[in-house]
Amino acid sequence: MPRKTHRNTMSDVSPDPASSPAPEPPKSAAVPVAPVLHKAHHPRGISIVWFIPIVAALVGLWLVWQHYSGKGPLVEIRFETAEGIEAGKTGVQCRSVRIGLVEGVRLAADLKGVVTKVRIDRSAAGLLRADTRFWVVRPRFGGSGISGLGTLVSGTFIELDPGRSETAEDSFVGLENPPVTPQGVPGLHVTLVASKAGSIGPGSPIMYKGIRVGRVETQIFNRQNGRVEYPAFIEGDFGKLVSKRARFWNVSGVDVEMGANGIRVRTGTLESILAGGVAFEIGHGGAITEPAADGAVFQLYDSQEEFQLPSFEARLTYMLLFKDSVRGLSPDAPVEFRGIRVGTVTGISFEYLPNDPERRVPVIIAIDPALFSNMPANDINAAGAAMAQSVKDGLRATLRTGSLLTGALFVDLDVQPGSPPAEIVEVGGYSTLPTISSGLTRLQDKFTALLDKVQGLKIEDTVDNATQALAEIKKAAAGLGKVMESKETQALPNDLRKSLAALEKTLRGFNENSDMYRDLLNMITDLRSALRSIDSLSSTIERQPNSLLFGNPKGKVKPPVGKP
Repeated sequence: MPRKTHRNTMSDVSPDPASSPAPEPPKSAAVPVAPVLHKAHHPRGISIVWFIPIVAALVGLWLVWQHYSGKGPLVEIRFETAEGIEAGKTGVQCRSVRIGLVEGVRLAADLKGVVTKVRIDRSAAGLLRADTRFWVVRPRFGGSGISGLGTLVSGTFIELDPGRSETAEDSFVGLENPPVTPQGVPGLHVTLVASKAGSIGPGSPIMYKGIRVGRVETQIFNRQNGRVEYPAFIEGDFGKLVSKRARFWNVSGVDVEMGANGIRVRTGTLESILAGGVAFEIGHGGAITEPAADGAVFQLYDSQEEFQLPSFEARLTYMLLFKDSVRGLSPDAPVEFRGIRVGTVTGISFEYLPNDPERRVPVIIAIDPALFSNMPANDINAAGAAMAQSVKDGLRATLRTGSLLTGALFVDLDVQPGSPPAEIVEVGGYSTLPTISSGLTRLQDKFTALLDKVQGLKIEDTVDNATQALAEIKKAAAGLGKVMESKETQALPNDLRKSLAALEKTLRGFNENSDMYRDLLNMITDLRSALRSIDSLSSTIERQPNSLLFGNPKGKVKPPVGKP
């Protein structure tokens, strides 16, 4: 049988030092034995090679943190269109300093606008407030002038107007038009309300005594009350001029008014003519006792004359019936009493009296009894009674021409002496005042009557009589011719010549060397002296009436100075 051999290795057999002693080496050969150390007593160290990737990782993490910490916040701004906005190119500026960059542009979820992702620098993060405003700066032309021309070279950018709110925000709705007034500028904000929109728009100037003191910021239509609102701003200390009694009116363009007072043409400054404008005045008296608060609301009048008109409290309403044409009479035409406006015309229509057999034109007027000097203003019944008494005394209404150039009419109330008796009567549910025709109509009536009289004359008989008279004159002329041809008539010049010679002989006695001429000259001189004395006496009596009793203290009457 073959002999089996066994290899003793550390993996197969582990010596047990306790059970069997270690064999002793042969004495003939001395073999060195390496000391064996146990693992627990010999720890293994970390190689220096691992420090390089650890340091690189730490540096990378620091760089990533540094990158993201310095980028600043990311905000969203919604605009109606992305015209001129490009991701990675369009910047964000504030006071001409770049503070951010557009990183992305996408359509809004409702497809009614675009949403831009804007990265703002960390140093400008404090500008993002709830009332911060954004708008796109591009070339524009409007009422406030031309703006944004610099973007033709530098490119479009987004402007940021810092807010003043304490609340931070990261989502905004951008403005489609730049704001006229930056936030934080000292001044007064007011709102002007008008019944209709005119030529006033954003940027239109606000004037005070011809000086530009503010501007209109925008134009808003209020659907609740159907009126147009104009938020406006008045700069600096000029805002202190606005009181609660201030009045604002439109001075846009050229205003031409044609009415009963003639033609009126009003123009503002060149700027207001081109871009529209608003003017205001402090109020009655010129003293500011109650300054207006910020955000106050004022009515915007169409013209300065509109709020300067006297305020009427229409408490008496009457109907007038005119047989004449009312062409030129318009609603709001004045009703005057001897040149003073006491009311206004409120309506002109056949509907007020549709079944009038005479087809007279009904005109409704409203009168304020407080504007009459002899009528009680507080008692409407007493005022009506006073008006009835005035009608009995001859008060009548008539149409008069306010301007020959425009042909506008107004209603004139006046007492007409000799008018037939009349009273206020009820017609069609209205108290009706008596009327008379206008002066022109009365003149036409007189002219028509005159023509009727002329037409009634027997013209043919008059012509026949005139023909007979001419025939008689012709006969008389023929007889006169015969008289001139007679010898007696021809002898008249000789007799007349003799009479002239006798008259010349008589006048020779009145030459300057004759006694009669000298006597007549002395008489004229004495008469002139007497007249001078009488003139002196009258002047003395006028200066000193008591001289009639006490006489002249100097005993002599002096002629007045400057008289011969």
